[in-house]
Amino acid sequence: MDKQVDTLVISFKFPPTIDTSGIVAAKRIIKNNSIVDVLHNMDEDDTSLNFKGLDELINERLTTNIKGSCNTIKNMTKFTNQGMKLIDDKEYKNLYTRTWCMANNFLAMEYKFNNPDVCWTAEFSDPILIDIHGEKRITPIENEEFINRVNLNIDKFNDINATNFNHIKNEANIYYLAELLTFIFSDKLIFTNENQRKVMLEHHSEEICEMVMNKSTISHHPTLDSEYYHLVETNPDLNDDEINIAYFGNFYYTKRHFEAIFFAFDSLNHKYKDKIKFHLFLNKSKYFDRLIEELEIKENIIIKEPIDYFEFLNSTSKYDILLINDTITEGCFSVNPYLPSKFSDYKGSGSDIWAIYEQNSTLSTMDFKYKSSMTSYKQSRDVLVDILNEYGYSDEDCSFSDNYYEQRITQLNKIIDEQNTKIKRQKKTIKKLKKLNKKIMKSKSWKITKPLRKGISLFKK
Repeated sequence: MDKQVDTLVISFKFPPTIDTSGIVAAKRIIKNNSIVDVLHNMDEDDTSLNFKGLDELINERLTTNIKGSCNTIKNMTKFTNQGMKLIDDKEYKNLYTRTWCMANNFLAMEYKFNNPDVCWTAEFSDPILIDIHGEKRITPIENEEFINRVNLNIDKFNDINATNFNHIKNEANIYYLAELLTFIFSDKLIFTNENQRKVMLEHHSEEICEMVMNKSTISHHPTLDSEYYHLVETNPDLNDDEINIAYFGNFYYTKRHFEAIFFAFDSLNHKYKDKIKFHLFLNKSKYFDRLIEELEIKENIIIKEPIDYFEFLNSTSKYDILLINDTITEGCFSVNPYLPSKFSDYKGSGSDIWAIYEQNSTLSTMDFKYKSSMTSYKQSRDVLVDILNEYGYSDEDCSFSDNYYEQRITQLNKIIDEQNTKIKRQKKTIKKLKKLNKKIMKSKSWKITKPLRKGISLFKK
C-alpha cells in the first residue's frame, strides 16, 4: 500500500517474531480492523508467526535492525534513533504502544515531542518499575542531553496543562522514567486490569495518580474470532473415554505452580481416578521432573513440547478443560497486579476453564466453570470430584488419604537434603580448584594440570 495512514503502532517485538507483547499488539490491530503502519525490530530469531489478515491491515512495516534485549539503555537509544529516522517526516494522528518493551515508550515520547498534536495511546502489560518479586528494577540513565530535552518538555506540559510536575534529574532510574514519562506525555492509557493500575500508581505522586485515573481505561487482552482457532488443525490423539485437562505454559516455575492440584489428585482414592489426564505443554524442567517423580499419579501427567501459536489456539478447542494459574505475589504486592494473557486465548476456545487463583487477584473475580485457590488443598479436592461426577464417573466411596501431607513433607525433605548435599560437595570442589589455581600461579605454569582437569570434571558432576 505504502500511503500515509493515520495510525502508527510501535512494537519492538512484533510478528513474525514470537513474543507475547507483540502478539497482543497484533491482536489489537486485528480487533480494531483499521489500516496502520507498524514500526518494529526485525529479529532474525523466531520469525515464523504469521497472522491471517494481519498484513492486509498493515500499510507499511518500518523496521529497525537491533540485536539483543530491547530493554538495555544502549538498545533503547538505538531503537529511538533508528525509529525517528524512519518516522520523523511522517504525520500521524494516532500513536499506539504496548509495554513491555520500554523502548516503545521512549520512541513514542520522542515522536510526541516533535508532533505534540498526535494522540498517543500507551498500554501497559505489567508493572515496569517493580519486578515479579516486588523489588524495584534500577538502572540509572546518565544522558544530560536527554534529561534536558525531557525537562524542557515537562515545562511546556506544565504551562499548557496548569500542572506542576518536577524536573527529572541526571542518573534517574530508567524503569521509573518509563512509567512516569508515559503517564505524563501520553494522551490515553490502557491497563489490563484494575490491580495492575493500583500497584503501578503506588510509586507515584498524588498529582500523577489523579491524572492517570482521568485518562486511563481497563481493557483485558483481546480475544481473536473463532476462525483463528482453525487456521491450523491439530490432532492431539486424545482418548475420548478420558477427561483431558491441558495447560499451555511453556515454563513451569515456583511463582506459578499446580502443587495443590497434584497433591489433591495424588491423595484421591477413587475407582475412576485414572480417567483424568493432565497434558502439560512445557519446556523441559529438572525442577518439575523432580516434583512429579515422587507422585503416584505421575503416569496421569503427560509432558508435551510447547507448540506454535496457531497450533496452540486450535489445541485449546480439543481439550475438555484448560488450566490457567495466577502468579504468586503474596508478600510482594498489596494486590496481585498480573492477569495471565492466556486467559484471552482460552476464552475463545469453547472449552471449560479451571482457574487456579490467588486470593483477591483479577482472576479470582472472574466467572469460570471450575475455580480453586492455589493454596487450598480442599478446594482442589472438591473440583476434582466435581469434574469426575460431571463426566459421569461417580464413586460414592471416594476418599482422600489422611496422612498425605506427612508423606509429602518427608519426600520433599529428602529432595532438599539431596540438594544440600550436592551444594556442599560443589563448595568443597570449588575450594580444591582454588588451591590448585594458587599452586599453578606460584609455579608460573599456565598448563592445565591433570589434578586441575580432574577438579573441573568433578565440579561439572
